Amino acid sequence: MKGFLFAGIIVMLTVAAVESLSCVQCNSLTDRCVDRNAAECPANASISCTTFLTNFSLGENITLYEDKACSADNCSVAETFTVHVSANETFHFASQCCQGKACNDTSDTIDPPQEEVSSNTECLACYGSSETSCTETTRKCYKGERCVNLIAEFKNEMKLVLKGCSNVIISTCEFLATGNRMVGGVTFLKFECGDSSNASSTPTPTPLSTTSDTGSKGFCTPLTLASLLLLRLLL
Repeated sequence: MKGFLFAGIIVMLTVAAVESLSCVQCNSLTDRCVDRNAAECPANASISCTTFLTNFSLGENITLYEDKACSADNCSVAETFTVHVSANETFHFASQCCQGKACNDTSDTIDPPQEEVSSNTECLACYGSSETSCTETTRKCYKGERCVNLIAEFKNEMKLVLKGCSNVIISTCEFLATGNRMVGGVTFLKFECGDSSNASSTPTPTPLSTTSDTGSKGFCTPLTLASLLLLRLLL
């Protein structure tokens, strides 16, 4: 009887080993995520697969950041949301967590245009690599949007300071507002939501460069914008 029990345990352990988790593992800052195959996860990160994507749209020009990885944690992930800085400047954040299995591809497209119905909500709007480079303007939000003010740090230690109107839901605000919340290789150092620009006060992060940026209105062309502000951040 004991022999049968021992044999059953061996079979269970063998099946568990065969069914080890495999995920696509890449970060667009260091390698391409296109057409990557899933690889077996290390033993200390074999609970779930995660995918995180950020893209920045300036008119028809889109710059993409993507991170796919194995995780040691159970799935607890923020919902997709978009931040509008101006009519032509948009940041899109999307994440996916797959418990015990590989994730499907996350769309790298931005959200479809929202219904252009203005609300009474007005928000401070800007983006930059530091608080001083985030030259604030005021944006009138679409219906269903709220003000957001966030600071995100990417794996290459570049920071993104971002303010604007967003369709982010309350549960995602609460999830990311705890401070130093990491999602897909991006750490949200600060995440504030509110119904007016009064909710947009954020402490100044330490600048990473002495280069003087002038915020979203100070760049002459999309190429200059990408090279000075987002070259190391998103390419």
